[in-house]
Amino acid sequence: MDKFHIVLSPPAVKDLDGLSDTQCSKIITAVNVLKNNPFPRGKPVKKIKGINSDCYRLRVDKHRVFYMLENIEIVILRVLSKKDTEKFIRNLNR
Repeated sequence: MDKFHIVLSPPAVKDLDGLSDTQCSKIITAVNVLKNNPFPRGKPVKKIKGINSDCYRLRVDKHRVFYMLENIEIVILRVLSKKDTEKFIRNLNR
């Protein structure tokens, strides 16, 4: 049984809609691993430093999945290409 529930924010849904089926499949598979453990061993998960809230980044190929923990929910904030991540992180502090 899963410990956490995955919730996609509207921007994350829009991000996924813009990706190919292959990319979406890889990302969904990686995100489903988070259901049992939001900080899986051996997976490239890092906490985003320099912001006020606890936000994490999961690396999936050339994309980054940004998420937060809220009780038993893992809220997927955005799914971005590597080149768009810096702008997103800067906007988190605003």
